[in-house]
Amino acid sequence: MSANPSGALPPGVAPLTARHREIALMQRVRGRSGLEPAEREALGSLYDGTPADAAGDEGEVLRLLTRPFSREVTVPEYYQYTCMHVYAWFLEHWPKDPVGAGLLALHTTLVDLLDVERAVWPVGGPVPRPDHVAERVALLESLIGTVRGTTADPFSLTPAGELVDRAALDPESARRVALLAECTRFPRSDRHEEHVFLRAVQACESVFFLVRHLAVEVADAVGEDPAGAARRLAQAADCAELLNGIFRVLLTLSPEGFMTFREQTGQASAVQSLGYNSMEIAVYGFDPRKGEVYDSIGHLDVLNSPAVTGYRALSAVLAGTGDPALAEGWTRLDRSLSRWRGSHYRFARTYLPSGVEASGGTEGAAYVKKFVKKDACLPGQDPVSARELLSGFLFR
Repeated sequence: MSANPSGALPPGVAPLTARHREIALMQRVRGRSGLEPAEREALGSLYDGTPADAAGDEGEVLRLLTRPFSREVTVPEYYQYTCMHVYAWFLEHWPKDPVGAGLLALHTTLVDLLDVERAVWPVGGPVPRPDHVAERVALLESLIGTVRGTTADPFSLTPAGELVDRAALDPESARRVALLAECTRFPRSDRHEEHVFLRAVQACESVFFLVRHLAVEVADAVGEDPAGAARRLAQAADCAELLNGIFRVLLTLSPEGFMTFREQTGQASAVQSLGYNSMEIAVYGFDPRKGEVYDSIGHLDVLNSPAVTGYRALSAVLAGTGDPALAEGWTRLDRSLSRWRGSHYRFARTYLPSGVEASGGTEGAAYVKKFVKKDACLPGQDPVSARELLSGFLFR
């Protein structure tokens, strides 16, 4: 069943002009993979012909909607698919509260998926809601509640739900929330199930950012403020556990449903994600087995730089700590990430038929399995060499 089969946007969404709406619908009706070459060229020309400093909202939103088609900016396929440039634009509005902004972005992504599920499969609609969709809706409702209850500031104990409610009352914040949802809802195919996959990938990227940003903050604070570091570490562990909730939602996809749109995703793969790889480096250190992969994927070669390979990761900073709060926080963080890596491996093993190459050009489940354990990662010695890179939001 196709989401928005008529090309209509779900109700209650972003403040798009008529022109923006037309551009969005062009990309949604058949999915981005269904665009004709002339349509792609037109969208690319819109981005390349709109100055980055274009005055007013018109140009800003136009660039958000069309960047993946640029002929002047090289956008890797993974970032064409995931629209991480929109998340970067969203986060820059809250430079002093990156964690709160990251949780707000995550909440927005999950709520939009839930809204789409409810719109396509309404309760009491002409077609009964399938059991797997009912399970998906229930899991999303629970996960969104967990996100709202996640601490955005471990010192004031402000929950993310309070930030969500505040944003809804502030016109500029509400505009950004609406546009984040609107300008990232672009599956490649016209298959409804792909919405689940795309939103799960985008939600995971939000969490990758949260975990690595907090990991760097914890590593910085351990020496001078161990109590504060322990609070941030507990916050990082809470965020990491959200990855497992996201995967539970993703697993409501059937392998058959996944294969109906997989080909349209092309070479877009989490293997190519700067956010995912830098999160693992910030937490566990550089894995030399990935060096060849980083060199083969142009935008990842920065991760082979001496600054990154020598960075002293959180695992090394906390190794052998005698502080009970830090030890407990590390155990929770490591355990949640370990469970997520196991889920990732099981997903690849279950959803990719034997012998089928993964979308990133790797050997699929076998590649993922190599990196489930982190005992090959280098501890590193320099606590500041890659700090700025690893703690910021990354995209290409």
